[in-house]
Amino acid sequence: MHPDNKNSYEKPADPAVQQENDIMEDLRKSGCPVCNHMEEAVFDYLAKWQYVLANDEAAQREYAAELGFCPAHTWLLAAVASTRGLSRGYPKLLEYIADELLKPIDASPILSINVSALVKDAESCRVCRLLHDTEDMYTRRLATFLEQRDAHEAYARSDGACLRHVSLLVSLVSREIVQFLLSETARHLKEVADNMRRYVLKREALKGDPLNRVEMYAYLRAMVYIAGARNVYAPHIRRI
Repeated sequence: MHPDNKNSYEKPADPAVQQENDIMEDLRKSGCPVCNHMEEAVFDYLAKWQYVLANDEAAQREYAAELGFCPAHTWLLAAVASTRGLSRGYPKLLEYIADELLKPIDASPILSINVSALVKDAESCRVCRLLHDTEDMYTRRLATFLEQRDAHEAYARSDGACLRHVSLLVSLVSREIVQFLLSETARHLKEVADNMRRYVLKREALKGDPLNRVEMYAYLRAMVYIAGARNVYAPHIRRI
């Protein structure tokens, strides 16, 4: 099945009917729950797409006509696809661009415009749209979950959301929950800062205490809090 039918990137495979226990389970995982959900969605999509692109000529032609994915998601596709699959799926895109370059040059004095039109951007990248839609859907579900009193303890035990997703959540929840989110985020950030300092002290001591897992990976938690998960942050996507 073509991965870009109406059940794919236009409506990501993320049913709104998922129950409260799904959020509870997500909060037990390390990292920002929204980023984690987005990463799962994009890797599931790319895993299916790399197979289709390697085996479906119609999909190859469509991919070529769309100029592929944006640079970030081209590299993510390369990370999950095989060399053989990419070698089967990409020739039509390369030939399409080559044919476009050989078309007569228009009257524009700025010839770079002709080439820049062939460079894929995020605004029309189907994987970027998938991430945007998944982020919006899941953030709204998490906001609804947080309005429940019994949700606060589960969120407090979790790593909590990254700053980007806290900023989206505060626009969706009541003032009481905003205060809860801000205080929890501040607490998490200070805990990570303390763990990073302990890491440095132990590493620099001649005979320091052994490092624990929390201290060893504090730097990664810091990066996620500040910048979001590496594979889902798309600053060039314009929110509507």
